[in-house]
Amino acid sequence: MGVQVNGLGSTGIIISACPVTLVELVWPKVEPCLALPIAKANGEVTMETTKAKLLSGEALMMIVSRGTDVLAAATIEVRTYESGQRGLYIPLVGGREMDLWMFRFLDIAKAIAKDHNCSELRGIAVRKGWLRKLKDLGWEEVSTIIKCNVEQ
Repeated sequence: MGVQVNGLGSTGIIISACPVTLVELVWPKVEPCLALPIAKANGEVTMETTKAKLLSGEALMMIVSRGTDVLAAATIEVRTYESGQRGLYIPLVGGREMDLWMFRFLDIAKAIAKDHNCSELRGIAVRKGWLRKLKDLGWEEVSTIIKCNVEQ
């Protein structure tokens, strides 16, 4: 999933796709951004599995920065559902100053989705605040995941 994307706004914030060849180089700066969403992922992903997907090219990392300061990071993946429909999946987003970059990030994600013949963006909202924030941007809840622990 190789794509060159860059968005520089009046805030000096740059949103860019990180090529596989630079994942190792930027990892120390993006790891703290990804720590919170990974911690809230209910054990479904780890820092190691996330990095492995990025290094294999199975996922692409988007980095939000101002100068050399990394403000946020996100992972994106193209998924093809059993129906054949394709979606650009955004499983992990973490960082700060979201109000300054979120709208541009979503515009870039939509452009990437179109380039990969995806009909939608999808993500996981582990906090209700995401749903409230994204509702006015056309996002809607499509399912709810529930769980029950099995005693060992």
